[in-house]
Amino acid sequence: MTPFMQRVAEVVGTPEDDLPAVEEIAPMPDTRISRRIATGTGADRQVAIRSLAEQLVSEANAILGPADDRLDLVDETLPHELAFSVTHRSRAARVSTTFEDGTAYGRLVGDGFESELPQELDGPDALPDLIVRLLVESGVTHHHVV
Repeated sequence: MTPFMQRVAEVVGTPEDDLPAVEEIAPMPDTRISRRIATGTGADRQVAIRSLAEQLVSEANAILGPADDRLDLVDETLPHELAFSVTHRSRAARVSTTFEDGTAYGRLVGDGFESELPQELDGPDALPDLIVRLLVESGVTHHHVV
């Protein structure tokens, strides 16, 4: 098992009443204020985060039991934007990069990620926290993990 799979197994395998505070087991992912960057840099960053999201969603789903709700990864096809959402039950987080006038602009939008200023993930390393937090806040089913 990867370290991420072990982390998901800890969340799923711990009875809900025994879980530590949400901030302790599922901290908010590292974000930064969105800023305009070069188109190529923005595209590379979005593709790297999307690729890792696919891997982490697969790993988390491997830990969830056969009767559990699965994480879903949904790509969006838009004319000037690369975007995907990770969903679990009724919760979702959307990671996007918009391209306009030779610049790229990243954005994280979702349940529990509200901010006065637009935010984006601080990089791929923030993605595990995002996914674990999504699982915890959506009320993942707790059961023994083999």
